[in-house]
Amino acid sequence: MSQARILPLVGPLLVLYLTLEVLGSSEVLDPVAVVVCAFAVGFAVLPWWVLRARRELTGARRVAMLGIGCGVALVRVADPVAPSLTLDLAAVLAFPFVGALTVHLAFDAPDSPPAIARRRRWILGIVGLGVLSALSAGVAVVPLEWTGGVIVPARWILIAPAYLVFAWGVALILRLSRRRVGSTPEALAAGGSAHLATWTALAAAVTALSLAWTGTLPSTSIGVRGLAVAAGAALLAGHVVMLGVRRQVHAGRNTRVVIAATLTLVLVGVGAGFVVDELALEPIPFGVTVAFVLLLGAFLHRALEGAVNRLLAPYGGRLVAGCEEALAKAVGATTLAALGEAVLPALRRAADTTDAEPLLFTIDPPRSVRVDAAAAAHVDERELPSALHDVLEARTGEIVVAAPLAEQVVRRADLRPLVSALESVDALCVVPLSMDFELEGALVVPRGRRRGALTLEEIDALERLGRHIGGQVAMLGQQERARLRTRDAVVEREQLSEELEAANEELSRLRADSRTLKAGGIAERNVEPAIAYSAAMRAVMRKVDALAPVEAPVLVVGEEGSALDRVARRIHAASGRRHGAFVVAECPSVRPERSDAALFGEADEEHPGWLRLAEGGTLLLADIPALSLSAQASLAESLATRRAVLADGTGSYAVDARVIATSRVPLGSLVAAGAFDPELARRLEPLLLEVPPLRERREDLPSLVLLALDRVCRVTGRPVLGIDREALDVLEAHDWPGNLRELSSVIERAVASAGDKNIAIGDLPPLAAAVAPPDPWTGTYAEIEARVLVRALERAEGNKSEAARSLGLKRTTFLDKLKRHGLHGASTDDEAEPPTVVA
Repeated sequence: MSQARILPLVGPLLVLYLTLEVLGSSEVLDPVAVVVCAFAVGFAVLPWWVLRARRELTGARRVAMLGIGCGVALVRVADPVAPSLTLDLAAVLAFPFVGALTVHLAFDAPDSPPAIARRRRWILGIVGLGVLSALSAGVAVVPLEWTGGVIVPARWILIAPAYLVFAWGVALILRLSRRRVGSTPEALAAGGSAHLATWTALAAAVTALSLAWTGTLPSTSIGVRGLAVAAGAALLAGHVVMLGVRRQVHAGRNTRVVIAATLTLVLVGVGAGFVVDELALEPIPFGVTVAFVLLLGAFLHRALEGAVNRLLAPYGGRLVAGCEEALAKAVGATTLAALGEAVLPALRRAADTTDAEPLLFTIDPPRSVRVDAAAAAHVDERELPSALHDVLEARTGEIVVAAPLAEQVVRRADLRPLVSALESVDALCVVPLSMDFELEGALVVPRGRRRGALTLEEIDALERLGRHIGGQVAMLGQQERARLRTRDAVVEREQLSEELEAANEELSRLRADSRTLKAGGIAERNVEPAIAYSAAMRAVMRKVDALAPVEAPVLVVGEEGSALDRVARRIHAASGRRHGAFVVAECPSVRPERSDAALFGEADEEHPGWLRLAEGGTLLLADIPALSLSAQASLAESLATRRAVLADGTGSYAVDARVIATSRVPLGSLVAAGAFDPELARRLEPLLLEVPPLRERREDLPSLVLLALDRVCRVTGRPVLGIDREALDVLEAHDWPGNLRELSSVIERAVASAGDKNIAIGDLPPLAAAVAPPDPWTGTYAEIEARVLVRALERAEGNKSEAARSLGLKRTTFLDKLKRHGLHGASTDDEAEPPTVVA
């Protein structure tokens, strides 16, 4: 028959035999002894129940043997004065046996951490000491003839119960040390019941032995025997509960409550024992004394409870207290920063160091909250490490504890990213913050100075904290997502508004470009009336008519300020290409190194090149000497071959555009100075058209003045003004070295100074100052800005969108500036009366 089947039978039979020995040795049946023996039999039957229900659990067989040992020892306690050698020998063997088993269970039940397992040899020392104590106590109870005449003091029999007290003290120390040697939270929680049982048994045993030893109570008293039964019952019950499979979250807390209560009762009892003889029996003094004792006991219990918590609670109870503080302060937090200031400082204090950095993460949007040394929260855009996010998603609602993972990383390489993520934030554990099984965030609890494992009591506190603030994080996350959506909508609306405005500007530009490209079809309407009353100008007009039908390139030369572009436009309007585009290319506006690209285009450029833009029409190269010499040489070759090569050399195309070039100086002098390509000059100079300066065409001056007045008044939005005869005489007498540009500047300034109807001689600016080209920076900032706006409108022929684009301004900004300077009525569509000359 196996040991598992023999033990449930042998234990109760042995205790029954000893019970009969007790009952048979007494002349009078003691009811208390019968009750104690009944408890002893119950203790002996307990192993059968334990082995049947939990035989696969570690320590189940030893707990069964512990029940038998407690039963045997309790039989002797039932009648301690009964004369029986059998009972005495059974007791002196049972006490060390129970003590050694308690220590053995404290080593490896419910688990065996490596730090304790390496000290298993200590068990041999404890067991050897128990055997020695059993032999010493046994010698004291055997007959004298068995010892060979050696007289042993009778008090040696107390060695056996003294060893029991010693062993229980060692077991208590082992249970306390488990928190620092790597026991799992479940094992610590399960061991809490054994811890509580050992403490209770030790306190009861010490109290019973003290009462019996000092003679306060006889060993046969109900108090002493009751304490013995309580010690055995507590010891067995705690170890049986230790073998349970449920999470015993509150075992540690209950242990501390019982210990504090026990110490309070013992101290109050001892104090009462010393003064019991001095108590007055009168009702009033006695009542006052009792009330004082109760009040003293309450204060004593409060002090002992705090001391026991600091000594026995996991890590001094800091983390549990921190969670409770965070729970209380988190109520009512309406922002993520406020929630961080409520929760994180308490967790930092729980880590017992100011260097610890607890963190609060949210998933959507990704944010992290930390607190500085002043407990002020800082919210950053930071994501939870991906390894932590993945494991929290996979383990819904489960706290990730760092220590067990660090132990497994040697055997499981797949845990390295997770362990590295935990080490990067110095995490003791990471608490998931969930709502409706959706991960909303995570709370990183820092390790700080702590090196012990988490207990179930602490895990339960962290879970409660996580459940509470998980809902708050979910709500704050929803608010933040709504705020971000609103912000994105506003930003998107502003972007769309800017894109719409840019599209409108681009549309205006494209329309302007379209007008430019289609200028050939409406050239006659855009060209101002020809002012050619002078002989020199009539000769120019005749030559224009002669050159217009010719396809060869034309060179137009004139002094600074002459309207060379208008002459070129008349050539185009009279040519066979008048229905094609008339493209004006300002050569000085292009950097020399970009001249080839601007003239011929590139394969990967949006700008196709001036020659291709002017296909089927006319290309006006204004101030052609500003082109680089390489571009001039390439243009000469293109004019000769009627093909142009792209600037990047990736291809070529046929040239179908007439070229008209303008220059302020004769090309011959530039060729002589090496500033112009000789071949290009040879191809341009045959069809040369020289525009006379304004001083050689004084007959045209009155008409030019009236034309300039009409244009300036239209641009500025004023009624068309006339001019006094005296003022016109002054203008006719001037030499106009700045030509038409100077005349336009003088008329602009005169219109600005004129009254309602005519320009008087006093409205004219000093012509001596106007001999040289006018200084554009003369006047106040407002006057300069007004002139810039007017000049832009003139160039754009009154088109406000085109004028705004040329200045690099938004159309709305340009219109605001016009309104500020009183130019908001400017329009090319305004009707105006014809200018008149007042005699």
